[in-house]
Amino acid sequence: MKRYSTLRRVMLPAVALTALLSACTFEQEDYFDESAALRIQHVNEDIKATLSSASAENGWLIQYYVAGTDDYSFEGFNLFGKFYETGKVTLSGNHRFLRNGKAGNFTEYTSYYQMLAEEGPVLCFNTWNDILSVFVDPVDPSAAPASLVDDGEGMNGDDRLVVISYNSDEILLRGERHSAPVRMVRLDKSPEEYLQLTEAAKAIFANGKIDEYRLTNGTNTRFISGLSKGYFDYVDRLDDPLDKVSQSCVFATGGFRLKNPIALGNDTVQEFALDMDNERLVSGNVEMFPCWERFVKKQVATSGTISITADGACDAFASLFNKLASDITAQFSTQTFSHLSFGRSGETGSNQRSGLTFYSNTSRRTYITGFGGTISYDDATNELSINVDPNDPSSNFNGYSNKGIGSSFTDIVNALNGTYSVTVNSTFGPKTAKCVKKNDSSFYFQINFK
Repeated sequence: MKRYSTLRRVMLPAVALTALLSACTFEQEDYFDESAALRIQHVNEDIKATLSSASAENGWLIQYYVAGTDDYSFEGFNLFGKFYETGKVTLSGNHRFLRNGKAGNFTEYTSYYQMLAEEGPVLCFNTWNDILSVFVDPVDPSAAPASLVDDGEGMNGDDRLVVISYNSDEILLRGERHSAPVRMVRLDKSPEEYLQLTEAAKAIFANGKIDEYRLTNGTNTRFISGLSKGYFDYVDRLDDPLDKVSQSCVFATGGFRLKNPIALGNDTVQEFALDMDNERLVSGNVEMFPCWERFVKKQVATSGTISITADGACDAFASLFNKLASDITAQFSTQTFSHLSFGRSGETGSNQRSGLTFYSNTSRRTYITGFGGTISYDDATNELSINVDPNDPSSNFNGYSNKGIGSSFTDIVNALNGTYSVTVNSTFGPKTAKCVKKNDSSFYFQINFK
């Protein structure tokens, strides 16, 4: 008898689950003379053999989702399973709902599994397992991982998973009760290595520094807001969206996979991968870019969040910066020049000015002084505008000026005034940006982001 290799099912909504379970077709005709119960038994035997085969030495990646509740949305979870012919399974993971102080730490737990012959094949984790059972337990998500409630819905996870299709490398399943999708993929590396590579990828594109992304296929554009949490909004525009769809994902070694496919014009996508330059994510015709311009705009608009030093600057600016640093050290023996920034001066009340300041560190405190003015960034044209008035000094500045540093600071202010094009050092997580003057490309400096 030939071994059965693939079970095909018609994907239907959860309300038609009973019909789905009976809508099976088989590749091998050897089974058709048998009863339905016997055919399912043979399929279950083949699935169990696939799960525990020697070729699955690293086990299986389990991309696990829960249905969530009306009040709570959840990300996808990377779980791992090593299955044995004896019916034992060792699950592992490091997700945030592990109990007993293990949240976020890689943990293994051995329990039992079984292939059930119901209307179709069902993979059942039929004893408690610390890794998976917490998603099924009636935990109050607001107090997880430890708080149980008598009538709680928990996270609406499943430990009985209906097999939709399978082959030697991939098994697609769906929760029997709550219908959340689950995908199992044969691992080619250890679970620990998979998690390390996944965290490294997340540190590039889902680090929380920029959490807004633009998706385009060249014709259509939509946006994602909040990716780093693993559950986010898929919207027509970032400000006051008219069309918003909630979505979840599970992070992978080179990108992420969505819980359900999303449409962008004529393209339907589910899995995104980082490109070779780590500047975008790609899925077929769809490219996904971080909205770094909005990040720069927010940083510029927030007082004191950017700084400027001589690092990365042209010789002309570096010379002005170093001259001011030298004057401060010469006139104030306890102070060293830290950096320039844009924000409010050290004054209080109605005299407090918003403009260019400089920070001078001592062993006791930071001195701030500056001129009134404005700094703004246009994220549509990618232009930074600096307009500082050297005739509008703060009261603190007068004290510094009397000590002989007024002219060197004024020279920097006059040099900085102008409009600049901006280029960030990294689109996913900018730490610096090069600002080049529009009417004099030889003059440039670097802003540093907090």
